Order: sequence, then structure tokens, then C-alpha cells
Amino acid sequence: MNVVRSETREYLDGLFTPGLRIGGDPHTPYSWIEIAEVQKVTAIRLPSGRLVVDSPWNAGPPRELASRIRPGEYPVDVSWANWPHLSDGYYTEHRECAATRLRVSDEPVAMWELALGVGEDPAQRAAGAGFAAEEAMGCFADATAWQPLTEPFRRYLTDVTGAGFGCPAPGRDTEDLCEGYFELARDEERRADLLTFGVPEGRGQVWAGRARDGEIAVIVAPGPVPTSPWD
Repeated sequence: MNVVRSETREYLDGLFTPGLRIGGDPHTPYSWIEIAEVQKVTAIRLPSGRLVVDSPWNAGPPRELASRIRPGEYPVDVSWANWPHLSDGYYTEHRECAATRLRVSDEPVAMWELALGVGEDPAQRAAGAGFAAEEAMGCFADATAWQPLTEPFRRYLTDVTGAGFGCPAPGRDTEDLCEGYFELARDEERRADLLTFGVPEGRGQVWAGRARDGEIAVIVAPGPVPTSPWD
């Protein structure tokens, strides 16, 4: 049975609650964040219902989630947080992504679980299942269109390598959203999309929120702010 600690549930429940302060001692700088705003980023098309949550830089087989959702087009939201941050000896309030959410339905979440990939052992949840987050970046994408959707990222690496030292970095054939914080790639032939988002350096985790009937209501990827209860 997948048992989620109460502090983890409180954290996940609060990530998209504007005005909520999350983290340690509210009087101690750098140990908390305050959710400032929840913003819709875009909607993405998932024609197969087979969702990949992985790094777009992954050259191997993508990490497709074991749980399927209904094929369709789904909104993606970002939760922006104010994060007390020390920079060059000065205290500043930095705005950062607290989490990114794929909204499958508007049903309230009754249960959270760490989402597993296809073929992963449920015992991996205890060790913190997730994906290798190259460049501190993850993405939502349709599994059947993974190759064409990630082509801009593979081409970018090839172009950077070929350009040589000191040459201007080439751009990527993607659409920037929210002042470049997100990148959107589209495959019109398959009518499928990929959306990137920020995650903690090194490893990204994926949480599935299930409604009371057991169906997935949301898929959440916590962002790079260092306040999660499993840090």
C-alpha cells in the first residue's frame, strides 16, 4: 500500500493555494516559500493518453507513467512562489516555480501517490522514484510522439557541439512561454505536444493526485524551490 506521510500530503495540497506559506520556521529566512499566484501556462494535447514525464534531453527510452489518462487536451498550470533568497550578501525575495500541474479533471484530490513509470517496482516509491533531470528540466509529453517532440532538443545539442567554443548558442525550435520559463514543442502531424518545466537539479519527482473514485485528477511535478518535506 502506498502510504504518504501527513507532511508530504500537506505540502502537495498546499502547492497551488495562493497566500499559503510552506516550509520551515516562518520567522527564519530561506526556510519557507509563500505561494504567490497560480497561472495557466497553456493546454497540451495528449492523443494517446500515454503520458511521459521525463527530461526532454533524455536520449534513451522515455519514462512513460504506468497510469494512463483519457486521451484529450489538458491545461497546465504553474504555481509561482516568493522565496526568500540570499544573493551577494543581500536578502531578496525571489520568484520561482513551486510546482507545475497537469490538470486532468477538476475533482478534488483525495489521495496522493508517487507516480511510477512503466515496469517500475512499487518498492521504488520508498526510495523516491523519479527521473534524471538534466539541465534541471522536465517535461510533459505524449509517449507516441516522443521522438518528433524532442527533436528540437537533440538538434540543439548537435548545433551547440558543431558551433565550437565562443560561437553564439543557437536557438531551439520551440515556443517560449512565461518569459522563457517554459518551452512548448508541437507535432501537428500527430496533434501532440510537449511542455518543459523546471525541477530540482539532478532528479525530478512526479506525484499523481487521485480523486475519490480512484481516477487521476492531477499530475504534479514540484519545482526547484528547496522546501519539500523529502529534501
